[in-house]
Amino acid sequence: MGTQKSRVGILLAAIVISGITTFMFYPLIALELIARGQSPGSAGLILGFLSGTGLILSGVIGSLNARLGSKALAVAGLVVRTAGLLVFAFPVGTPVYIVGAIVASLGSSANGLAIKTELMRTSASRNTITLRSIAVNLGALVGPSVGGLLYLKISFTQIVYLATASYVLLAVVLAFVKFQPPEADAAEAHAAKADTAAAQATVAPHPAANSGRGSTGLDGPFVLLLVCTFCYWAIYSQWNLVVPIYATAGFGTHLGSSWIFTGNAVLILALQYLLIVKALKNIAAEIILGAGFVLFEVAFLILLTSPSIISAIAFATVFSLAELLISPTLDEVTAQLRQSGSGLTKAFGITATVSGVASLLCSFGGGRLIDTFDAAGGVGALTLPVGLVGIGCAVALSRRKTP
Repeated sequence: MGTQKSRVGILLAAIVISGITTFMFYPLIALELIARGQSPGSAGLILGFLSGTGLILSGVIGSLNARLGSKALAVAGLVVRTAGLLVFAFPVGTPVYIVGAIVASLGSSANGLAIKTELMRTSASRNTITLRSIAVNLGALVGPSVGGLLYLKISFTQIVYLATASYVLLAVVLAFVKFQPPEADAAEAHAAKADTAAAQATVAPHPAANSGRGSTGLDGPFVLLLVCTFCYWAIYSQWNLVVPIYATAGFGTHLGSSWIFTGNAVLILALQYLLIVKALKNIAAEIILGAGFVLFEVAFLILLTSPSIISAIAFATVFSLAELLISPTLDEVTAQLRQSGSGLTKAFGITATVSGVASLLCSFGGGRLIDTFDAAGGVGALTLPVGLVGIGCAVALSRRKTP
């Protein structure tokens, strides 16, 4: 299992299996929590902790990954995630669900970061990066269908048991896969060379030092990027809460949620590469960001209409288009502003933290708005103004970004 090609294959397979397992029950969580007596507000808060905690602490998790190594974090992350998700197998109180969500989120982020880091250290070719994106979306494509079919035959509790068993088996497999040494060890191995290079660097600083591309500071363009990131995750965090409610009402069955999740993955798999890499290759990233936020505005205007099959499909389609435009473009702009070195690493850590904060706060806020308006469209009171802010920041970013 030690060759580069086989290791890449195993890591990609792990991403697919983990994704299928996760999306087996994700579309069902909100409905199950509400069926157990949780209010939409409480369900939103729980989902916020489930999606946001690990992101908020991504900087700490990244440090642990560098120190302990990707293998330790990948295996431990799956075990921790399993422990947290087991809570959802039982009807318990909101505080217990929140604790379980926090634990599961930390485990998920640890495992995801570890596998992504190991994969990129093994091969950072465009082919590998594309394959990783496909692997992620394959999990999101197959998982909801599997979960929906299982939900017709067995209980949600049994689905959770199957999911956690899958995580444990995956952890056992990864324990026997050869990973590279921790990044911290590699850094220490090259310390002498770095010290020599530093001692010889007596000439004037490289022009890039003043260009902002290696910067770690919060300059104007980067602040605008962070606001765009917050806006995107504030809106995206409503997906796991809104879809189960709106799709179930529109289709008249709990399977409607699984169908929408599956359609979302299919659309992204089919169109993201064609649009981002091919059709829009000559369009500035900031314009693509702005277009994505405009589509979000359209999606949540659709959500204000009465639930039906047509409106549910229309909402999901427009939302998915916005998602596939904005998600990779935020990474592109981050890389443009912080092109290399520790600046890029820290930039991704900061944006991940902002993502987690937005997910946590706005999942809870969206749930409370659904409570208040007694309709999924109530989240529009949050998403529509935030989308306008995103559009404004994208426009401003196009004028202020470092050349």
